[in-house]
Amino acid sequence: MQVGDAEFREVEKHKISPKIVTSTIPAHSVFIFLLTVVLTALVVELLPPNCTYWDWATNEFILPESVPTYAVYGKSPNEEHLLHVAKVLQRLGYKRIALQNEWDLLWAHDYPFFKMTNRLKDLTNQQIVNHVPGCGFITNKVDLSTTELTFLPKAFRLPSQREDFLNYAQRSPNALFVQKHNEHRHILIRPVKDINLQSNDTFVQEFIQKPFLVDGYKFDIGVYVIVTGIDPLRLYIYTGDVLFRYCSVKYYPFNASNIDSYVVGDDYLPTWQVPSLVKYYEHLDGNMRDSFDAYVRDQYSDPSIIWLQVEGIIRETVLAKEQQIAGILRSYKNLNFFELMRFDFIIDEDLRVYLMEANMSPNLSSGHFKPNALLYEQILYSAFSLVGVSSLVRGTLSESDIFAAQIVSGVKQ
Repeated sequence: MQVGDAEFREVEKHKISPKIVTSTIPAHSVFIFLLTVVLTALVVELLPPNCTYWDWATNEFILPESVPTYAVYGKSPNEEHLLHVAKVLQRLGYKRIALQNEWDLLWAHDYPFFKMTNRLKDLTNQQIVNHVPGCGFITNKVDLSTTELTFLPKAFRLPSQREDFLNYAQRSPNALFVQKHNEHRHILIRPVKDINLQSNDTFVQEFIQKPFLVDGYKFDIGVYVIVTGIDPLRLYIYTGDVLFRYCSVKYYPFNASNIDSYVVGDDYLPTWQVPSLVKYYEHLDGNMRDSFDAYVRDQYSDPSIIWLQVEGIIRETVLAKEQQIAGILRSYKNLNFFELMRFDFIIDEDLRVYLMEANMSPNLSSGHFKPNALLYEQILYSAFSLVGVSSLVRGTLSESDIFAAQIVSGVKQ
């Protein structure tokens, strides 16, 4: 017991002397005690993980909590892109194990259902996977872009829609087109005569020629979305922030051969380097969406027009593919799947929003831009809380940092 100053002075005043009490412990008692300690340690060491054992200090059985585990499926030996995934799971108490073991969570950067079909069709109730079978109907660039939806720039699958494309180009002499591969490579505006009309796994898409610009830079907007269930559909949109990526070269004077002026590359211009956004970004504690919204208001426009379109487009896109995904899921026993995607948009000068693509396994690496680490980890914490991988970490997330529920297929989350 700690003694206060007054009590301590009282002891000194009366000069109380402690009594020394001695006793003798038999040698055989000491031997028995030491032997018990050694045998207990040996038994505990030999016990398998998660086995109960007797605690001599408390005279009760101890039931150790099992450590949740995760495994990674990916084709690349370099896992720098998984840095934040690993950090968040470690903070949540997850231990990484080999893919062939019995994991609780599978984090697959690449699509796992071709190589692991049988195993993923036989999941236990405790296992969960970060991809939904059939979500390729949304994230496959050819399939999505050639879907008849009004907010998608006009696109044609090659070579099957070759004649439709040529007829459309003839009726629209001022239109520009880009030829895209399903892996999003080699995007370039091309004259119709230079487009390879016989190429497989490609499509031709009309180019939006008059984008909304900030300081002369074209940009795209990445909105993070998680699907936690199909039929009924459960869809959530992350509202804590969105990813803005600006082209590294100004759009005007327009030059179709300068791809950096109209296609966002890995070394894009971040919000905190766009002159007109810096003051907002610093004042608003590094929030990219709020910085952009402030700029739009300064241009005498209403940014809510943009975000209402974005939410509607996400909802309508997933609903358009819902039944196709549900058909794939019928062959799976346990539907313990979720899908974290990033929907990418551009805006024209009239604030009309166009969907460009939806990304499976979106980039969550801050390797190029360190300030993005906060956004990516908040997204992961929020996504994991939604699917039961963890509860929200107290004190790290505000209400605005979780995925906002959307009403879809009559289900309100």
